[in-house]
Amino acid sequence: MTPAPEATMLRPRTAKRSIAVDAVRVVGVVAIVAGHNWGGREWVNPLLYTWHVPIFFVITGYLWKSGRSTSFEVRRRASTLLLPYVFWIVVVTAVWFTVRHAIGWPITQDLVMNVLRGGWYAARPYSAYWFFTALFFACVFVRFTERIHPALPAFIGLLGVMWATVDPSSVAHIWEGAGLAVPAVLFIVVGQALRRYRDSITNPLGTGLVLAVPAFLLGLSGVFEPLNMKGAALGTPIVSVVMASAISVGAILVAEALERFLPQPVRPVIAFVAQLSVPILLVHTLVTQLFSAYGYPATKWTFLAAYLLPLGLAAALRATPLRRLAL
Repeated sequence: MTPAPEATMLRPRTAKRSIAVDAVRVVGVVAIVAGHNWGGREWVNPLLYTWHVPIFFVITGYLWKSGRSTSFEVRRRASTLLLPYVFWIVVVTAVWFTVRHAIGWPITQDLVMNVLRGGWYAARPYSAYWFFTALFFACVFVRFTERIHPALPAFIGLLGVMWATVDPSSVAHIWEGAGLAVPAVLFIVVGQALRRYRDSITNPLGTGLVLAVPAFLLGLSGVFEPLNMKGAALGTPIVSVVMASAISVGAILVAEALERFLPQPVRPVIAFVAQLSVPILLVHTLVTQLFSAYGYPATKWTFLAAYLLPLGLAAALRATPLRRLAL
């Protein structure tokens, strides 16, 4: 049986699914849930916001398949990004508006309009939704521009970073995160470059550690500012983008170097959890917002609930026909 395009797209370098990339994806999702659960705490930004969103765009570039048409890219990304986006925004909105009504919070026209505008406008419980539309637009931008000239995506990405550096508000305020997609293109290009030169890296563990560890520690110590990509705030000009790229590339290389040490029983678990990333990203902020609405402070228990409840829901939906919409 010929594998579906969806399956081949997940394979970074061989016919075998990369557990290393899946592991990086799982860690990234955990970091995003933690960032939203403990948002505002002093340690969160330097620990997580220097890398935890850019790494997903870098992974997209690393798994990029050349030679596809722009129309195919639109259809493919619409089915994997926009379809679950619409499904979950309907479900989450139904739950959240019901709760707001029950506790006496108004459902205003501005609230509804901000949900429809998406991107930067959509606050909790829609905190991560911008990423899906921004990734959709970024992938389409890359596919369209690379067919004009191979270097054009990098040029567009650099322009996007410059634009966000000079006027982040105008980037963030474009509906559905379309503006945020432009600087994100550069991170996809970084992932493509890693894919292109991956076979020439003979010591992935050493190279990955040299790239990731110093950059991570410099961010942790506050030498450069973290990124808030939803607000088009890219931290210290140029430096934060370079450091986020170094951490992301280094993490992938380290994961690939250490993959062979993973016990066999652990591998399918990592792959299974990675396949449930979409519902976790789109539902976890509903959980944290419900805790907040009822007066529960952010703790390790709210974090576990925000991660495990969407994970369990996603696992249940995976066994139903709704998996095509939800996952």
